[in-house]
Amino acid sequence: IRAVRAIPERLRVILQYCRRPAGSRRHGPHNRAAYRTVVSGGVGFDAQVHAVRDEVREAIVATIAEGAYGRRDIAPLARMGLLGWVCGMEGATLDWMDRPEPSRDSMRALLVRTLGGTLRAIEELEPAHPAPPAARRPLV
Repeated sequence: IRAVRAIPERLRVILQYCRRPAGSRRHGPHNRAAYRTVVSGGVGFDAQVHAVRDEVREAIVATIAEGAYGRRDIAPLARMGLLGWVCGMEGATLDWMDRPEPSRDSMRALLVRTLGGTLRAIEELEPAHPAPPAARRPLV
């Protein structure tokens, strides 16, 4: 991310943190608070925090799109679906940080399965974006 070079060290740590869902409890309370600040949009209205958060979300969406569809340029509906998953993942992570149940492995499995569901829903509504084979595996 280009903006990473231009922001303070504290925000770099937060961006790395944002890339690892459900990994946050490994870190101290300061980093959890920083993650919460960025994901929730900062204290009050901080345009720089909002811009960083939005850029990180778009980078995550683009990364998922590239992995799932082999390209970053995707239809608006597919982008909206992936962005919805990213925001849901952030919300679930924030909740899990306060109530660390289920286990980290169960949380990770839930996020992976909901991403698969999102990819399948996108395929149903936007056939030009088929879900990858990994998203089609039977849930056991």
